[in-house]
Amino acid sequence: MNLVRSLMGRRQFLIAAGVTSTSALALNKLAGAVDPVFQAGVARASERTGTGGIEGTFSNRYSHLLSPIKIGNVILKNRMMATRSLPSHMQGPENYPTDPVMSHVAGVARNGAAVVTLSPEKFNLDDTSVQNYIAQLTDAIHFYGAKANVALTQFQEPRGYSISDISPAPTSGQMKYFMFGQSKEMPVDMIKKMNEDFGKLAKRYQDLGFDMACIYMSYRSSIFATTLSPALNKRKDQYGGSNENRVRIIVELCEAIKKACGRDFLIDAQVSGEEEAGGYTLEDLIDYAKLFEGYIDILQLRGNDLPSSHPMGHNSKKGKPITLRYAEAVKKSGAKVVVAPVGGYQDLDLNEEFISSGKTDMIAMARAFICDPEYGEKAYEGRGDDVVPCILCNKCHGNIHTPNLDVCSVNPELGFAHKIDRMIKVPATSRKVAVIGGGPAGMKAAIVAAERGHKVTLYEKSDTLGGQLRHTEYASFQWPLKDYRDYLIRQMKKNGIDVQLKTAATPEMIKAKKYDAVLVAVGAEPIIPNIPGVNGKNVHNVVDVYGNDKALGKNIVVIGGDQIGAETGMYLAENGHTVTVLTGSKELMKVEGSHQEIDLYLDMKSFSFITEATTMSISEGKVIYVDAKGNEKSIQADSVVIYGGFKPRQDEALKFSGSADRFFTIGDCQEVGGMVRACTRSAFAAASQI
Repeated sequence: MNLVRSLMGRRQFLIAAGVTSTSALALNKLAGAVDPVFQAGVARASERTGTGGIEGTFSNRYSHLLSPIKIGNVILKNRMMATRSLPSHMQGPENYPTDPVMSHVAGVARNGAAVVTLSPEKFNLDDTSVQNYIAQLTDAIHFYGAKANVALTQFQEPRGYSISDISPAPTSGQMKYFMFGQSKEMPVDMIKKMNEDFGKLAKRYQDLGFDMACIYMSYRSSIFATTLSPALNKRKDQYGGSNENRVRIIVELCEAIKKACGRDFLIDAQVSGEEEAGGYTLEDLIDYAKLFEGYIDILQLRGNDLPSSHPMGHNSKKGKPITLRYAEAVKKSGAKVVVAPVGGYQDLDLNEEFISSGKTDMIAMARAFICDPEYGEKAYEGRGDDVVPCILCNKCHGNIHTPNLDVCSVNPELGFAHKIDRMIKVPATSRKVAVIGGGPAGMKAAIVAAERGHKVTLYEKSDTLGGQLRHTEYASFQWPLKDYRDYLIRQMKKNGIDVQLKTAATPEMIKAKKYDAVLVAVGAEPIIPNIPGVNGKNVHNVVDVYGNDKALGKNIVVIGGDQIGAETGMYLAENGHTVTVLTGSKELMKVEGSHQEIDLYLDMKSFSFITEATTMSISEGKVIYVDAKGNEKSIQADSVVIYGGFKPRQDEALKFSGSADRFFTIGDCQEVGGMVRACTRSAFAAASQI
């Protein structure tokens, strides 16, 4: 390590190696015993025991997933690879890898990935200083025994060309999402030069420490994706007309890269398992896999369209990743290429079974490494039950309103993990802490406080934990949120938190028990809009509907859209009701994640909705509204469900001010709007200050 440090510089090494987590924040057992710079690298006190192992103790529970794999002359340390998944806000206008980028990428390697993929299109390879930064980045990846994979083609291919002239561009189906540019057919001489240039570019990256290159030829990478599609590749020359010809451009690209970098420079290719709208079939994929033998080393298998490539609870089922069948089919065919399906793989027990049963060779992941900074550590210790579940919100793919803001709903450290040890102090002593409210914010705060060595008591006035997440028990598509709720409850138990159910805490009670700190997470209450008839017997509040849908009539009108109104409509429809959602907005719901809109709207065919509708009155049997053109209309309604938003219980929360030496409001009682992410972030931040 001293040699590495001397080569890279102490500060750069620490940043790149990711020695910046909150690991030592749980307990102050090692304070002063080691170099304080390294204290943040000490194992956390969280999640002390899992089903398969004990923290700090290695386990063979996932022996197949964690076994090495040899590809040619290259050995990968295990079967987990991280796809291109760098949160975009970590890289600003700089033309070199920033400190957050260095920390995140190295952290993924430390966190268990055998292959770490990075897309360096913003980096200026002609600047020697930038070259030094890139070399430091790959050194940090190698420090943890991982291979550095450069996303070579997605952003560097010539613009304005496609494999063949496909104007006008398709306007529906999967194909409309391709990046067509001007869609002019690329001439043969340009294809040859493009592949030669990519070979030279791969060599430059190899000289900076990259071990392999990733070729994007899935649903959006124009040249290398469209060449595989019979619907888009209409060429009549050697690059079209048959499967063998359609892969030729990719084969020649691989030959150019191998010629420039050597046979041991691996090539990873990302491809859709099949395509819609006249694209290729699963049988074609198998044919392609065999034609790729000797050229492509790892074949990443994505879904056949945008939604299935970015699974959510709405379009996927628990324990049944969409892309696994592609890997199984290629494996059964005998094609001599390593397969790695991607999209919705996080459950360690399932991943182990997929490998051990021969369904796939590797598992490709992105969100698993983002939502749990200790994913690999828990894998090696056999603690699958302690993995923080991804809720599949897709917000780590960016925000459609602010495209460069990537967030994680369950990992509050994302984006500043590289400096969090300077933001949070190790507690000097154990404190007595009260948490009011057993929703996601309250539970997260209690867990973090307990991890930091404090004695925590949580008070919940109802008979169950979960808060607004209790409804996940009833809607099938909410299984990712249910997993997260169950995870929080497990961690509450494992951290020895004293849970007082059916206990409505009061300021007087908290003050009498002499707590050092109180964190108030009393949530928000539904807003009831002032609509004539809103107090009728056939009118129900949205929070009371889940689990009680049988008490509602056949025809239901949901007044109020947005994500809660829309998902309530989905829930009621899947339970046999005929549902219409009325919203005064111009669109049914406002989405944040860059893929949420596609995913959700495809799943909203189960109910009807009317936008720009102003509800005028409710009566038994019907709802009267005015449409966008000012026309008064009515709709049959045996039952009506009201969703008018939520109001933070701020006044109730403020009553606890002064009941302990330190007072915090967290979650929805602080402000409404962030849902799980806001609850998690505020809970983590507040509990870390105690």
